[in-house]
Amino acid sequence: MDPRLGVFFINLDRAPDRRTFMDSQMATAGLTATRVPAVDAKAADFVPRGGLAVTRDDVFIETNWDGRVYVRGEEACFQSHIKALKTFLESPAEIGLIFEDDAELAPDFGATVDAILGYRQLWDLVKLEGTRNKGGRPAFKVAKVGDYELVASLNPCSGAAAYLVTRAAAQTLVAQSEGVFEPFDNYLSAHWRHGLKALDCSPFPARQGLPVSTRQETRGPVQRSMGEKFTAWQRHLRADFVGRYVLRWLSQPKRFKGKGGGWTVAPWGGNW
Repeated sequence: MDPRLGVFFINLDRAPDRRTFMDSQMATAGLTATRVPAVDAKAADFVPRGGLAVTRDDVFIETNWDGRVYVRGEEACFQSHIKALKTFLESPAEIGLIFEDDAELAPDFGATVDAILGYRQLWDLVKLEGTRNKGGRPAFKVAKVGDYELVASLNPCSGAAAYLVTRAAAQTLVAQSEGVFEPFDNYLSAHWRHGLKALDCSPFPARQGLPVSTRQETRGPVQRSMGEKFTAWQRHLRADFVGRYVLRWLSQPKRFKGKGGGWTVAPWGGNW
């Protein structure tokens, strides 16, 4: 394992089977990891940030800045990632490798991470897992790493089960997280807001390998008035359009111009 690297995985105390799963994944990849106890949304001492309170079921915010609901499980997951980033910052490691406890790793995961670390000067964070859609997405090629490519994706995707992050980037993510109430993977991918040099490994060398999520909550449908529906729709459209389709498309090529081989259609996931 690269001596610069600190490895951390998030795991609920009430999910020992997932800890066993991650211990196995780490051993197979040749990684030595630190377990970070996850923040449990079901715990009696769970406290949401920002003075949030449940409005119905497990919902904290009915219409978020991008038109969606925000629930207890998402808040606990967000806090867990911030806790993992802080744990990394408290360590002597220069680069953090953060996992959720359902991350299944490709057979060549360890070698791929080593290759990516060889291009450390090009990135602040690298997503190693994401939604495994069919086909690919438009991207700017940055570097070839074995059978994979580092790409500046022009289409953000959900997922935060595995990612690399530098100390400076972790500090930025923690510092800017106050007042951010959205799924952590949305926040991680929104480089037009946090300003970090974000790359994807294509195809992703990690995937969510366990079918049942430990983040279960109640958020039944709510009857919205026409005005509330319009507010949710325009917030979602504005957030998606300006962030994803304007700022992202302008900033990614600018940040990585001259660093790679031009445009490509980068595959999301591989077969392994």
